[in-house]
Amino acid sequence: MEMETITVNVEKEVMEKLRKMAAKEKQKKGFLGKTITEAMRKHIKETEQEEIRKEMLQILKKGYHMGKLKIKHRSELYDRF
Repeated sequence: MEMETITVNVEKEVMEKLRKMAAKEKQKKGFLGKTITEAMRKHIKETEQEEIRKEMLQILKKGYHMGKLKIKHRSELYDRF
């Protein structure tokens, strides 16, 4: 997998908590990168799902033409004499 390097500004409080988590789980090298990558993937997935949801709502609002009714009365549906 190809990797990219980015520079990120993170609030001091958040960074301290991440470092404590890394120490608690005995994680060292790559913990922060893996955590940020996971957060970015989650954000991307949520954004894509929101776009899909909006598209589907537009389709529902537009409606769907099911065709013309071919019966005139409900009794035509049943074979009753």
